[in-house]
Amino acid sequence: MDRRLGLDLSMQQQLRINAQLLQTMETLTLSSQELREKVEKEAETNPVMILRDKAASYDSLSMRYRSETERSEGYSDSEPYESDERPNWIEGMVHEKEDLKTHLLKELGLIQLPEDVRKASETLITAMDRNGFIGEDPESLLPDALKPCLEEALGTIQQLEPAGVGARDWKESLLIQAEDKGMKGHELETFRKLVDGELDNLRLGRIDVIAKDLRIEKEDVEAFSMFLRSLTPFPGRQYSSEYENLVTPELSIKTVDGKLTLSLNRDAIPLFEIDENYVRMREELKKESGPEAKEASKYLREKLQSAESLKSQIDARCSALLRLGAFLMERQEDFFLKGPVFLKALTMKEAADEIGVHEATVSRLAASKYIDTDFGIYPIRMMFSSQVASSGGENYSKNAVKEMIRTIISENDTGKPLSDQKISDMLAERGIKAARRTVAKYRNELDISSSFDRPS
Repeated sequence: MDRRLGLDLSMQQQLRINAQLLQTMETLTLSSQELREKVEKEAETNPVMILRDKAASYDSLSMRYRSETERSEGYSDSEPYESDERPNWIEGMVHEKEDLKTHLLKELGLIQLPEDVRKASETLITAMDRNGFIGEDPESLLPDALKPCLEEALGTIQQLEPAGVGARDWKESLLIQAEDKGMKGHELETFRKLVDGELDNLRLGRIDVIAKDLRIEKEDVEAFSMFLRSLTPFPGRQYSSEYENLVTPELSIKTVDGKLTLSLNRDAIPLFEIDENYVRMREELKKESGPEAKEASKYLREKLQSAESLKSQIDARCSALLRLGAFLMERQEDFFLKGPVFLKALTMKEAADEIGVHEATVSRLAASKYIDTDFGIYPIRMMFSSQVASSGGENYSKNAVKEMIRTIISENDTGKPLSDQKISDMLAERGIKAARRTVAKYRNELDISSSFDRPS
């Protein structure tokens, strides 16, 4: 064999393997609805596929859970809207169609970039949440070979539209938008201080206090306030339809006869079969030598390979989800047996080490997927939460503490709303160290008003 021909064949094989790996990674990220759309779209142009999909019964889900009340939207020093970690059962029945990633990837394709920077940028974009933020440590999402490209990739993403995407949180997004609009130097630094520490004062109209804190004129505070209202804290949401489609959870971890049982919800997975008639037809065509037979055989080979590849991607996705579910059932046993307050601190790195995949793979698996439990339907991403210190050595997660705050507020019968400091003191009595500012942050993430705005 000609040596160059051997190299060409090897290169083609490697490109094919890389393409299959990228497709598998993409399939891991998709929600069940997005995966269903992908399969249906493939079936429209692939005659060898026979759909065997069972539509989920969304009506039964919607009857089980309460309707979401209207949110009052406003800035504060803590996160101003609900976070993705909010353990709200409505999230189990609502699918947010994410067109943002497709938009950004198309935009990225128009830019001339080194190949490694492009790959790093694509990886970070696929890890974004619906707000356009990269919630996890961006460096942990990249393989070692691409980590040197991190800053350039982030800079590239943050130049895309809508302005403000690629930030770590909503505050950084506001600053990126300010720079995009030409703010710089001392003016940008003052705006940064306002965003970091003065939004509560701004919301309450304390212009004098802000002017004194920032050492600027009241007219400047008013100008900053007007400028702030021209920005959006969550730029990615303009690309999502909040209540477009209902979804069903893909995993179930429930108590059966006193024991936790893990199962994969097959109704949530789009199913299809490969028509054996086309397999036999291709075998017959391979025996013929005419140009039309060769062309038809090539066409069928490509369609059969495409269907087999998609089937393998879905199988790999199901297998990985089950491994992740088994890990969560073991590590979050108290949560599944006793409820949200018993959610333990857990990182995606721990999950990755246990099930033998990269941390970025766990992040992709957790994105836009849900678990049905005895206490409601929860986003898989909610199972991962940072640790909060306690005096008794218990391993409390951030989300568990948030649930405690929710319970303390809802069970308050003193006749007047509890202040954040009082809630902090009550948590301290339980051995949990949470400063007043931390309580305020978690309370806002729960979409609960401050004591000034809550009824008695």
